[in-house]
Amino acid sequence: MSGKQLLHVLPERCTGCMDCVKACPMEEPAIRIPETPGGWDIVVCRHCSPAPCVDACNFGALWVKEDGTVFLAKELCTSCKACIAVCPFGVVFLGPTGEMVKCDLCNGEPKCVEACREGALLYGKTLEKRLARERKPVRELLSIRGLV
Repeated sequence: MSGKQLLHVLPERCTGCMDCVKACPMEEPAIRIPETPGGWDIVVCRHCSPAPCVDACNFGALWVKEDGTVFLAKELCTSCKACIAVCPFGVVFLGPTGEMVKCDLCNGEPKCVEACREGALLYGKTLEKRLARERKPVRELLSIRGLV
């Protein structure tokens, strides 16, 4: 998996400007920026590896592409919501038309990353992602899942 591009989320840099939400080309933006007591959160698909949403989908509507992107094929999706139930970040959701919504990384050129002036969203190689494993919330989540 080394060398694959991943989305890096640094909520401590987020100012809540919503430029990333406005830049999302999807009809229903696949990124949300809720305000929290400590600042802003960035709710967007992290394209997990392994991806629990892919494992939960019994219809083949979700799969991991060669580049590491977790992709949703809407034509195969039944909106059963199994992926919603298992997503650790709450980033797969029903849109207003009843269709599932999930970030597809804009075919490798995420518009949200381009729009983020504060560097709260980054897109880079897997090697860089290892640094995030050292952050306390990430360590705690990995520990809960038995991955560290």
